[in-house]
Formats: sequence, C-alpha cells, structure tokens
Amino acid sequence: MSNVRGRIAVDVQFTDSTTSAGVQSLKTITLQDATEYTTGKVAIVTGTCGTAGVTIENATLTYRDSSGAIVNFADGDGVIRRFAFSAVGKLAFAENQIGARLYSTSGRVNVNDAAEMYGGDAFSVRTVGTSGTASYTLVIYGT
Repeated sequence: MSNVRGRIAVDVQFTDSTTSAGVQSLKTITLQDATEYTTGKVAIVTGTCGTAGVTIENATLTYRDSSGAIVNFADGDGVIRRFAFSAVGKLAFAENQIGARLYSTSGRVNVNDAAEMYGGDAFSVRTVGTSGTASYTLVIYGT
C-alpha cells in the first residue's frame, strides 16, 4: 500500500508602487491558500482533447500508485475532494459532475474542490470553441 503526502497551494501576490514628490506609496495584494495532505489517494490523467471532449471515469482510472496498484476512488467510501487542471494549446476546461469548471491554457494550473465526487462520477475535458486541440493534465485527490 502506498503512502500519500503532498500539498495543494495557490499563491497570488502583486505589488503596486508609486513615487511622487519624494514620497513612496506601496500597496500589496495577496491571496494565499495551502493545504497539506498526509493520507488519501492521488491520480494523474494526461491526454489530448478537442471540441468533442474526453470523458474520464473515476471508477476506471488506469493510474498506478507507487506500490503498482490501480488508484480506484470507487472502493469503499472513496470520495474525490479536489482536482487540478492544466492545458497547453487551445483553451480547454475540465468539468465535474455538478458543472464546476476549471479553464486553462499556456500550462496555467487551476484548482477546485470536487464537491465530493464519487467513483461512479466522471470528468469531462474539452476545448472551447469549434476547433482545435489541447494537451491536458488532470490531478485528482481524494480518499
């Protein structure tokens, strides 16, 4: 059995400075969140999507943990709690069963709570618009 340790962190920080008549004014804008995890399950799914979309079934993931076992969120009381999404190419999104969407392009990472998705639920990944493809990465964390 594998042991999962990790974190999901988001850090937004901007500074706004002005110097006028020898007086400097500085404003800092920050928004931070970091959550540490010492138990649970994690899986990563990568691929290519287009406008038709790709369905990622939580109960049939093919990702193997460090012990070689398939990560299965459908076992027992398995619940998906958070997911992160990144895409390169055309603007793309990952959507969970209640319609929560994470958009990405240029490799930018977005994170969302999964509203307690279960093994029978699925993600949908697709590009925005009428044409184009994207390479995507979806990281799924749960119990």
